[in-house]
Amino acid sequence: MNRLFNQTVSSAYKKEMELLLLCARPCPDKRAIEQIKSISKKDPDWRYLLNTALFHKVHLLLYQTLDTVCPEAVNHAAMEKLKFENKSNAARSLLFSNRLLAILNLLAQHRIQAVPFKGPVLAERVYGDSSLRQSVDLDILVDKQDAFTTMGLLWEQGFLPEIDLDENQFTAYAAKKNSIAMANPGSVLAVDLHWEMSANYASEPLALHRIKNDLVQVAFAGETVLQPCKELLLIYLCLHGTRDCWKDLESLGSIAALIRSHDNWDWKQIIKRADRMHCRRMVLLTLLLVQDLFDVKLPQTVLTFAENDPAVSKLASTVCKTLFDPGRFNSVAETKSKFSMFHLKVRDTWSDRIRYMRHLIFGTTVQEWRYFPMPGKLSFLHGLLRPLRLSMAFFLWVVKGRRTGAGFAPGRLIKRRVSGGKKE
Repeated sequence: MNRLFNQTVSSAYKKEMELLLLCARPCPDKRAIEQIKSISKKDPDWRYLLNTALFHKVHLLLYQTLDTVCPEAVNHAAMEKLKFENKSNAARSLLFSNRLLAILNLLAQHRIQAVPFKGPVLAERVYGDSSLRQSVDLDILVDKQDAFTTMGLLWEQGFLPEIDLDENQFTAYAAKKNSIAMANPGSVLAVDLHWEMSANYASEPLALHRIKNDLVQVAFAGETVLQPCKELLLIYLCLHGTRDCWKDLESLGSIAALIRSHDNWDWKQIIKRADRMHCRRMVLLTLLLVQDLFDVKLPQTVLTFAENDPAVSKLASTVCKTLFDPGRFNSVAETKSKFSMFHLKVRDTWSDRIRYMRHLIFGTTVQEWRYFPMPGKLSFLHGLLRPLRLSMAFFLWVVKGRRTGAGFAPGRLIKRRVSGGKKE
């Protein structure tokens, strides 16, 4: 652990966090194994360690490492809890993997090209085992022109979209949004259907027709699936983690594992592409974090790029303070608000920040479509409803004193207003 870790981790829980970071690696080296054994003998707070691992979604890696390196040193109750979580997730991962392959085969039968990303495929790719990462849904990328047909095919499989749209409405919706969530009421399975991956966090859309030359065949669950090449996947994971304000250690750990599991990285090309996509600062921030927290070896050229942008170091310190704050376990939703200063400071230029704010203020969301449904030809009115909705949300936030620290939550406030305050 290096500068950022030492500056931001409380001394009261330093050994627990150090042990957690050492165990959150799929294959710790000899030096890391010795450190794990040494810290385990110092009577760490196993309850705190377990709760923190669950919160940061690295409990599966924690169990695998401790069970391999020093199971006898671990508190029995903590080890049994980790073992139970491991078995439960293994069964869930198997279900997700099988259903993902079934969906991909179904789409292939209808000549629809689809690319799964994140979920069990990412776990298999970076950890070598799909059960070492907790998945909550299946993310699938298709061409925008195939999205409505794909949604219909998934509907026939029992997946219901989060909003009910006819074809004309969906065309209008897809022109402004990049994905739609679909859930199966009779199953734990859910699908996020995408036709673009960057979600307004890059100036260059990551749509299927634009990244076809960046796709590779990857082995998964006995079959092969299309995946973004390692360089593009790295950039995407940087964008995705930034969008969520790096809410947990697993999102950084999977990037560290991706870098470690592949050789021959073209770092200059990655930075060049990040420049073209206007997400250089997001990429450099991520690389600085994984280098410091997970001891990932990066070339000096990359570190020099990060050092030449003073904002990167400041943002990294902010992220670490949030990650390692013992009191934040109940405030994740607040720290990932899209209306936070973090999302502005991580942009490369002022023009990028202005474009992002314009999108937040005038871009339509699922809430507009859900609570104010309109025919496709009138969907432009959602662009007018959005500022009004935000204004009302801000007014309620001020009146009721519901300060979140990172930013107010307009979607949640309006949802309560429209539904009469009832939970949905």
